[in-house]
Amino acid sequence: MGALMHAPPTMFSAMLYSHHPPPTQVQKRSSTEADEPPSKSKKARTKPRVGDGNVPSKRGYNAKKRSEAAQIAAQNAQLMPTVPYVVAPGEKGKEGVGAGMLFVTPTNSGNVDTSELATELQFARCMSNRYRMEQFPRCVSCTRRWAGDTCRFQGIRYFLRDDQRNIQAVSFVDNLKPDSPNMNFPGQWNIPLTATHIRRIKRTVAQALLPTLRKELEHLSVIRLIRRTRESEVRATCDTCMTSIFSCSWMCRSCGREACAECFEQVKELTEDRPGATQADIAALQARREKHAHTNPFFLSCTRRNEHSYREFSPMTRFCQPELVEAIKEMEELLEQPDVDALPNVGAIDPTLENGTDETTKNTDTGQCANASRDEAHGVTSSPQVPYLNGNAQRAEGTTPSGANAGQSDASLDTDSQQDGLGGPPEIPSHPIVTIPDSELTEDVFRSLWTKGEPLVVTGVLPKFQIQWTPEYFVQKYHSQSCLILECQTDVNKRVTVGEFFSQFGKYEGRTECWKLKDWPPSTDFKSAFPELYEDFSRAIPVPSYSRRDGALNIASHFPSNTVAPDLGPKMYNAMASSQSPGSKGSTRLHMDMADALNVMTHAASTPDGKPGCAAWDLFRASDSDKLRHFLRRKFKAINYQHDPIHSQQFYLDSQSRKELLDTYGVKSYRVYQRPGDAVFIPAGCAHQVCNLADCVKVAIDFVSPENITRCEQLTKEFREQNQSMAWKEDVLQLRTMMWFAWLSCCRQEKEMSEI
Repeated sequence: MGALMHAPPTMFSAMLYSHHPPPTQVQKRSSTEADEPPSKSKKARTKPRVGDGNVPSKRGYNAKKRSEAAQIAAQNAQLMPTVPYVVAPGEKGKEGVGAGMLFVTPTNSGNVDTSELATELQFARCMSNRYRMEQFPRCVSCTRRWAGDTCRFQGIRYFLRDDQRNIQAVSFVDNLKPDSPNMNFPGQWNIPLTATHIRRIKRTVAQALLPTLRKELEHLSVIRLIRRTRESEVRATCDTCMTSIFSCSWMCRSCGREACAECFEQVKELTEDRPGATQADIAALQARREKHAHTNPFFLSCTRRNEHSYREFSPMTRFCQPELVEAIKEMEELLEQPDVDALPNVGAIDPTLENGTDETTKNTDTGQCANASRDEAHGVTSSPQVPYLNGNAQRAEGTTPSGANAGQSDASLDTDSQQDGLGGPPEIPSHPIVTIPDSELTEDVFRSLWTKGEPLVVTGVLPKFQIQWTPEYFVQKYHSQSCLILECQTDVNKRVTVGEFFSQFGKYEGRTECWKLKDWPPSTDFKSAFPELYEDFSRAIPVPSYSRRDGALNIASHFPSNTVAPDLGPKMYNAMASSQSPGSKGSTRLHMDMADALNVMTHAASTPDGKPGCAAWDLFRASDSDKLRHFLRRKFKAINYQHDPIHSQQFYLDSQSRKELLDTYGVKSYRVYQRPGDAVFIPAGCAHQVCNLADCVKVAIDFVSPENITRCEQLTKEFREQNQSMAWKEDVLQLRTMMWFAWLSCCRQEKEMSEI
């Protein structure tokens, strides 16, 4: 686009293609021309499709958004005059309709032939009946009719027509005025937002997002830039790695595929001309291309029989330059100021708790528990004091929920389970873990502990619940509701009713399988499906400013209400008793969450021998993740599993495996026995697994704390790498978009405070 990028906003880039008069009747096309079939008459739908109404689509667009985007762009188009164009050099060798499409640029040269072309916004889908007789490149979404996807060009592409109304070229929006849709930012949180909350969130966002925004500012200066407004009620992701798109993306002008910066660099590497390349270089390049084609067949696929070349991509942005420059300036100024909210470095955490190696706190699965009294077990020396216990130590007095056996130590669980054939080898040391009653947990205490990036347990939460989250309650309230349950060992699933599932809780006789109902409800928002349970859960959970969906320090709480926010829960995890015996896969296999998590047990049936039930957790330090991966690849190398052994969620470390992990790599877990009323906090990046020792009801929620943004970013990168070989997990967290919204929301709140 060259000089065009420095032209006034009324100028825009275009692509010209050879035009032939449209046929008088629709011609039947072969299957190889499936990218441009005429629209077919549609049958009446009995069920709403994804993308209709307010249902989020694969890339985020829905019918309402399409209409809004078209209206906005149509208003802009009315300001577009007819512009003279001259053909610029283009690609050769392309097949099919639009093969001669070229970028053209405005010119004032008097010795070059020009033509007057009128602009018309594409306000409908490529396959719309309105365009059925027209010849122009259709986007990949329209030609392949991807479920849940929508037209890539609607609202951002212009047709350039001659005086006969024939399409001679196409153009894309590149005007950079701030025309983003209005975002409905929240105005209320669990507590009134204070200046301290705002400062902490803004500083966190500035530290994490500033490098990305600086790159985006450079991206705005790349020629042939295409701009689309930031999506409202949508989620845009890279078509290759499924990472959410926030900045520095690229779009194919022919098929509309959008690629993140990393995937575009791969396209460029694989398709860039290499003058003077040796035969060895060419062979190596071809090998890389074939590797990508094998793992991701659509990586270089464009329209019909064509492959992408990096030259067919144009830079895409969702920013306008003024807002970007202003945000960068404010972030830089903020980071130059001293952090008045930083934690004082007073060494509050006891060294024995920090390294977990002191012999006096050594924890084993055979019951070597600390005999210290509650006062002696305080692991924080500054006021208020924070008690901690070993993973299987005697529970502090007064913290056992009603109905549990206060005299039973966690140590006895391992001893008894070995006798019952549930356990494994004895003497598996584990890290001591902070355990604190909910009544003593303040926001400042939590922050001092959470900053360390280690899990902790909060006890005594159950009395705060007003609803009995028991199997009987769910049988009574939702007995006829259909649900899909999964067998933990075989991955076999079946559909039953909620009543049928929960009615089996506590009935162990003759049971040979371990069924679980996870992520319930699976797709419906928990707040909408179970409003009374949502309110009850929100009232009861510890440190609500962090963990609630509307928590003042939960960065995810700033998502506008008219956008597709990540579903961070709450979700219920209900599972029957499993086994810790060799070969068991537990109740929840080893995995990591993309965000921080809180898991509360609300009910546990008695064990088969009549003792109070619980769930055994193994949580690993984030710093041990690479050792864990190496151990799993080595131990299970016969499986020849190509993907990340943690993120793939395929393995459970039984007692023998944990002992082997400790002996060979020196890695031990935080061993936690969770009982009703216990809340387990899991930092992002901490691998963990669970084995229910009885039938349990648990409810969990994810949140994004300022302390763990860096870990969340690392996890997003790891999931993206996994999706290079198999697109299996969409980046629903949208971390960078989330942080941007949090920045805008806090700026808005700051402005409102200054006007009071």
